This record gives sequence, structure tokens and C-alpha cells, in this order.
Amino acid sequence: MKPRWLNPGLLFLLLLVPVPATPQERASLEEVEALMARGRILEAREALEAWWDDQGPNVERMDRQRSLWLRARLTVDPSMAEMDLRRLVLEFPGGPYSDDALLRLGQSAELRGDLRGAHSHYTALIRGYPSSPLRDVAEAWLRERGPEVEALGPEPAAGAEDPTAATGDGVISVQAGAFRSLDGALSLADRLRSAGFDPRVVRVPGDPLIRVRLGRFQLREGAEGLKSELESAGFEAAVVLDAGSEERIR
Repeated sequence: MKPRWLNPGLLFLLLLVPVPATPQERASLEEVEALMARGRILEAREALEAWWDDQGPNVERMDRQRSLWLRARLTVDPSMAEMDLRRLVLEFPGGPYSDDALLRLGQSAELRGDLRGAHSHYTALIRGYPSSPLRDVAEAWLRERGPEVEALGPEPAAGAEDPTAATGDGVISVQAGAFRSLDGALSLADRLRSAGFDPRVVRVPGDPLIRVRLGRFQLREGAEGLKSELESAGFEAAVVLDAGSEERIR
């Protein structure tokens, strides 16, 4: 007698039963870099976001550095890029990406007219990474722009009411994240509220990203204080200067 499980009718019925799809494998950091090299930036961003979601907080030290470096290069939000570059410098001194992070922080500071900040980053690169191939770039900048920075005189004391500290009526804010989807922004806002903070979800004209922000300050000192509180609570944060133009969503 033929075993029941070989019955052709049963086999036909089994063929009609849908087989669960195998979960799609997460992209590796190598694949993210390969997409970047081929100019497929949007796909690279999506792959990196999926990698972060999959890994969570349990990321090995080298992979964390590499992923922060890639995210800083892929983001379209300069404030978020600076936040990741600063984390590389502060959390991974001597790491394989930290000298380049200092160079980019210096370039970013120069672009927004912060010559003191640029001077500080380039000096830190030279002192902290004497064998870096980027040292020559930093030294050339200091030779050319150093006298100009010295002519500015000492930096104003923290909290002093000068044009760099008081930028208007509440246009300084702290940003905890920027997302392409509203769901991602709302999820972060909920986590912030659960931690005792008062976030808002906003857009900035001319930019499709949805941002999660907290506080509005006239002086940068207040924003820096809130930024420190957020970081102590385990959140990422960056000070931004365009709160006056934001459009609130939630």
C-alpha cells in the first residue's frame, strides 16, 4: 500500500499552501559602501537605516564607528552630520575615522563663518593625529587663516549677549532627529515624552525631512544645556539655529 503522504491528491493540495517568504537579509556595511561607490545614494541611505534598525544598541565598536561615519556622509541634514562626526571624535579618539571627522567639522565650521570653531577642530587634528595624511590640510589652513582668527581676540564668555549667542527671539533649538517618514519622527517624539521631555515635530521650508525638536532659546547657552540633558538620557542631539522658520506638524 502506498504511503498516504505520497498520495498525488495530497501533494497537489500542498502545492496550493503558500510557503512563508524568507525574511530579506539586511544589507551589510560593505553593501552600503558599494551602493555609495556606484552613486546609488538613496538606496545606500535606506540600506544603512535598515542596518541600524536591525543592529540596535548591540553594535561592535568598529562597526559603530564605521556606521556613524557612513551616516554622517549620507545624511542630507548638516546638523545631524555634525552630530555623528562629533560622536566619532569624542567617543572614539584615535579611531580610523576620527581624524577625517575633525577635518570635516573644521570645514563645516568654516562654511558657516565660525572661524574659531574651524581653528579648534584643525588644531585638534594636528595635535591628536600627528601621523594622519590630513595633517597637511589642517596645517595649511592654520597658516593661511590663523592670523585672522587671532585678530578676532578671545572668545566671548559663555552666555554673553553677543551676535553669536543671541540670534533672535527663540530661533535656537535642539534637534533630536530628522526623518524621511512621519512615523519615524512620531516614534522618537513618543520616546522623548516617555523620558520626560517635551518634543515637537516640525518641517523646515525647502527641506523634505521631518524633524523632532525641543525648546526655543534666545541664547545658545540654554540650548547647550538641554542638549547635554538629552545626551545624558541616551538621546542624540544637536543645536540648530533655524527654529524661527520651522512649521509645526505635531
